[in-house]
Parts: sequence; C-alpha cells; structure tokens
Amino acid sequence: MSDQRRKNQYSIKTDFSLLAILLIPIAVAINFAGGQLASLLKLPLYLDTIGTIFTALLAGPWIGALAGALTNIVTGIANPVNFAFIPVNVAVGLATGFLARGHFFNVWWKWGISVILISLVSIIVAAPIVVILFGGITGGGSSLVTATLLAAGSNVWVAVIGTDGLFNLIDRIVSAVISLLVIRIIPDRTLIKFGVGKNYLGKKGDSGEKS
Repeated sequence: MSDQRRKNQYSIKTDFSLLAILLIPIAVAINFAGGQLASLLKLPLYLDTIGTIFTALLAGPWIGALAGALTNIVTGIANPVNFAFIPVNVAVGLATGFLARGHFFNVWWKWGISVILISLVSIIVAAPIVVILFGGITGGGSSLVTATLLAAGSNVWVAVIGTDGLFNLIDRIVSAVISLLVIRIIPDRTLIKFGVGKNYLGKKGDSGEKS
C-alpha cells in the first residue's frame, strides 16, 4: 500500500496541480530576467535556469521541464539561438526535479553532488548543440573564453566542454543557492501544496546533520 501511495504521490498528474501550473509563468519571467541581466552585464554565466531549478525543486521534474522549454520558446522569439537550447533547459528541469524527489537537496553533501550532476547533464546536452550547430561560438558570455582557446589551437570539443563545463557549474551553483534560499522563507503551509515541497518541511534550520 505504501508503494502505491508513493507511486500516486509522484505521478505526473499530481505534479500538475493548479498551484504548480501557476509557477510556470513566474519561472519563465525569472529566467528571462536572469538571462537579460547576464547578457547586459556580459557575464560568462547564463542565469536563465534559476526559475527552472526553483520550479523543479518545488513541483517536480515535469513542471520544471515545461518551465524550461517555455522559457527558451519565449526568449527564442527575440533571439532564435535560444530555440536550439530548449533541450538544455528541459534537461535541467528534469534532472533537478528527479534529484529533489530523492531528497538530494536536504543535506549539504548531497546538495553538492546534485549541482555537479545537473551541471554534467547540462554540458552533455549543450556541447553537441554548441559544436555542431554553432561551431563552438554562440555569442554568450563564455564564448569569449572559448574563442580564445580555439585561437590558441585547442580542439573545439575540448574548448567547449572545458569552458562551458566550468561556467555551467558556477551558474548552476548560483541558481540552486538562490532557489533554495527562497524556498527557506516559504511557509510550510505553502510548501506542502507542491509535489516536492514537503521534502523541505522543517528543514529551514537544518544544518545538514539529517539525511
């Protein structure tokens, strides 16, 4: 019976509650604002998955994936390059959501592993897109570093994976920290209304001893 309850608890239908669906446009807006800030400041980071990660942490992988996909569809209207990276934002949502379901954001060392895994997923999905479709240069903040490595004679795959891997990790750390800090101030009575929100109940003062 407990297995059946768990299965129902984590069904796609359960993830798509009304409150979770209402998170999606908020996530898209956050991603858009973050991406624009990174672009204006010429940062080597992307900051366009903060909303995706936040949504996936609270509502699970499917809501996170949808928020990620819609983000790139919306931003792709102004910058068609973003259409090509829809799979990346979707992958971030799925990876974050599944890890959140497994309580991988409740203990500091699991949190660290989670961020590394999300970064690996990101670069595995993104690298072929960057190399095959754009020749290694997309015009993003990290492209300057990639271009420098290419000019120095580095292999395009090595340059892209090395550069994007580093900045992806930093970007995901920043995004996850912001998301978790916001979750810490959400009341328990609100958290419990989300598919994965219950995983953070009573954890606001947790220093990492619990598992």
